[in-house]
Amino acid sequence: MFSDDPGDWIEYEKKQLAQALGRLTRMITGTLAPHLARCPDDEWAQLVSAQLTGVSVTLAQLSK
Repeated sequence: MFSDDPGDWIEYEKKQLAQALGRLTRMITGTLAPHLARCPDDEWAQLVSAQLTGVSVTLAQLSK
């Protein structure tokens, strides 16, 4: 149950976004970075990297 204070909602939403950012960061560093290290010319990995970098920046801004 949420309180009636929108400030509480915002804090909860920010924490959820921060958790999503953490999961995404671990995926990038643990899976995607090794893929790119072994196959730097892989178009799929480059596309995923570009897209997830943008998502990461957005999540970082929203979770502040």
